[in-house]
Amino acid sequence: MSKRILIIEDEPTLALLLQERLEKEGYSVTTSRDGEEGLAQALREGFDLLVLDIKLPGRNGFEVCRELRRHCINVPVLMLTARGDVKDRVKGLKLGADDYLAKPFDVAELLARMEALLRRASNSPP
Repeated sequence: MSKRILIIEDEPTLALLLQERLEKEGYSVTTSRDGEEGLAQALREGFDLLVLDIKLPGRNGFEVCRELRRHCINVPVLMLTARGDVKDRVKGLKLGADDYLAKPFDVAELLARMEALLRRASNSPP
């Protein structure tokens, strides 16, 4: 069974590029372009990993991550964002993100980080 990935990204071209690449790698991918909609999907459905932008309409990625953790949703979260300042990375990690990758990024690095998060999550106790 393929791992289920939710991409919450408001840039349509990037969301489509990521979706196509991840599906080519064997993942089942759902996308959302809005923080509010993405949060509702993450709370309603069981995903194995979230790829989360920060600057989103509705709710920003920091708020989405905070709400997921408040609801005890422990799915791995990889923040993928143009906001690469140290203060933003620290804030994201402190709010519950498991990893943080700044744009522009290399797809090979993104895939390696995702695989590491998924591997770690599959080895953790229920």
